[in-house]
Amino acid sequence: MTPRHRLLVPAAAALLALAGCGAAEEPADGAAASPGTAEPAPAGAAAEAAAAAEPAAAQDPAEAIVATALRAADLPEGWSVQANPVPSGADLAGNPSLDGICGYTFASESQRTAKQPVVGLDAEGTAQLSSEAIAYATPAAATSAVQELVEAFARCPVEEYTFEPGPSAEGLAANSVVFQYRLGDGTTQVVLAQARGQVLSVLIGDDPETTAAAGRSIATRIAALPAEAVGA
Repeated sequence: MTPRHRLLVPAAAALLALAGCGAAEEPADGAAASPGTAEPAPAGAAAEAAAAAEPAAAQDPAEAIVATALRAADLPEGWSVQANPVPSGADLAGNPSLDGICGYTFASESQRTAKQPVVGLDAEGTAQLSSEAIAYATPAAATSAVQELVEAFARCPVEEYTFEPGPSAEGLAANSVVFQYRLGDGTTQVVLAQARGQVLSVLIGDDPETTAAAGRSIATRIAALPAEAVGA
């Protein structure tokens, strides 16, 4: 892993699907779309709204996560995104983001106020990248989520996770961590998390270069968020 901030522990889980991201989540309204097919109306509208959102115009964390969610422009040419919208004001208690990674319980999960899950699809419509932009009640909660992610990966069983040098964290938000590991079946995955104020972006993908490039693209939008909008 490549930490960008001082960590207390050396060294996402419904969102992260750590055994692989072979299938996209169902939209919150239950209307699923198979990769490569037309999205349900709520998902399509969510993706269009995110693509058009200007980070500098965000007025609160809920708007900030829409502006910083994964979009097609963050991915290689020919790729697309499938949004999995969560209704505004939804109870997130039964809809985890990070909780459960290597058996770890994330206290920060209770501080989430909104989230924007998006899956990146390659040119064949296969899910290759999973992401969530998450809003928290306080900046401290978002910072805790990053720290807890480090603690969770430190607990992963060594017989199942072989950690390797990951992509450079250059170009990411100052508060960021990057993990790369090889699973027992030989699959390599990269997890990238970066936070600013009350907003956290988490990506997981099988291709280190694609995942890191998407993270750097998102980082430019995170940096453009007004400090007063996200408590930075």
